[in-house]
Amino acid sequence: MTPGNRRTLPPMPAAQGRGIDEPSTPGGSPSRSPSAVSRVLGALRTAAGVLLALGTSIGVAFVLHDHVMKSPRFAIAAIDVEGAEHRTHDALVAESGLALGTNVFAADLDAARAKLLADLWIENATLQRRLPGTIVVRVTERKPAAMVALGDTVLATADGEPFAKLQPDDPLDLPLVTGVSADALADDREGAMRTIRRAIDLAAEYDHCEVARRAPLEEVHVAPDGAFTLVVGHGGLELVLGGPPFRRKLDQAARVFAELDRRGARGDVVMLDNDTRPERVVVRMR
Repeated sequence: MTPGNRRTLPPMPAAQGRGIDEPSTPGGSPSRSPSAVSRVLGALRTAAGVLLALGTSIGVAFVLHDHVMKSPRFAIAAIDVEGAEHRTHDALVAESGLALGTNVFAADLDAARAKLLADLWIENATLQRRLPGTIVVRVTERKPAAMVALGDTVLATADGEPFAKLQPDDPLDLPLVTGVSADALADDREGAMRTIRRAIDLAAEYDHCEVARRAPLEEVHVAPDGAFTLVVGHGGLELVLGGPPFRRKLDQAARVFAELDRRGARGDVVMLDNDTRPERVVVRMR
């Protein structure tokens, strides 16, 4: 066939109402893709698996909890106390409320710590479980540095904090601080503690002096105006120091004692508080 004899056919009309690549269902709506159905079913299977695993975990956790709370293996068999020097092991265990045979997980360690901190000798306390059946109690005790006459004689720390009344079994080889009243402590606790702390520091300074070997310290007295007097030796000799600095005055006291020994005399009061004329020392004889 020659080009002149070629027949040209008319174009076919487009389908009306829908695209030719969108097959229809007998009802007339588009069919759902098989891949979409697979995704939905996969999500449902995953969700079912998660729920099954969660239910199993909860069941296992319940059984495990019931076991550890009832098993004799986790009963408290020992309560170890560390750091106690003044307070005894048995006393601290009794105060804590902890008891042997109690389940180690059921023991309320926070409540036990609060009870221990109510003890005036206990500055801090920590408790921990050591499985399977031990509770470890670590305490930090307050360290007495002086006895303070406040009506009752009380023990005070090196910071000047009174914390407990003196008991028969408490240490007595401590300096005695007098002149601080209970009213002063109630009205100005920080100021009273500062005064006690200065008295303790003065006692320590005296103990390092040569004269302390001859006349051991018996008492540190604080006057209402803040002046300090030391009572030393078994005869109760008074060293009236006034205010700081004290080193020079203590050195003067050593020279006075040496002179009294040379003369074979006994003093009653040595006045070392003349800050206007520090070289002048007055001795009242017995």
